Amino acid sequence: MTTRRVVTGINAEGKSYFVHDGPTPGTLDIGTIANDEIWVDDPAAPDPSSTVDPVDVEKFHLSPPVGGSVVRIFTFRPENVAPALTMEAIVAAAARFDTGDSMETENVGMHTTATIDYGIILSGEIVLELDDGAETTLKAGDVVVQRGTRHAWRNRSEADCVVAFVLISSPSYQ
Repeated sequence: MTTRRVVTGINAEGKSYFVHDGPTPGTLDIGTIANDEIWVDDPAAPDPSSTVDPVDVEKFHLSPPVGGSVVRIFTFRPENVAPALTMEAIVAAAARFDTGDSMETENVGMHTTATIDYGIILSGEIVLELDDGAETTLKAGDVVVQRGTRHAWRNRSEADCVVAFVLISSPSYQ
């Protein structure tokens, strides 16, 4: 899925204008998961007049900068259709997607981020698995709030599931 991204800014005359209007500049597709990176907010570099895109298409970071946030759209393909998410696939993608120490090698897909995450299910359905084995199925229109918890996403349905995520750096979960 290619996401249209519209970004506003402030021009030299102090007026708002459209800085970007088109496809997101960075997409990473590793088979079972595709990521459209929408925006990275880095409080160390706030500048609404900048035309420099903060999305680094060479290296995506799972977690946002300290004190910042990240917005991305993930497409989770069905497990029975897409190739299995193996550690090999994760390692291959790691060259472009820095997961830090958040992804577990012994339980593929299970991870923890030091962030508060808002996940809005846009289409399809997905299973959210927690570290104690508890699961819940989320469907279009549902919203999940992840508070630094260990979890994995499993698409056991027959169709893609598209989720918008907002990850916010939070000292509470560091």
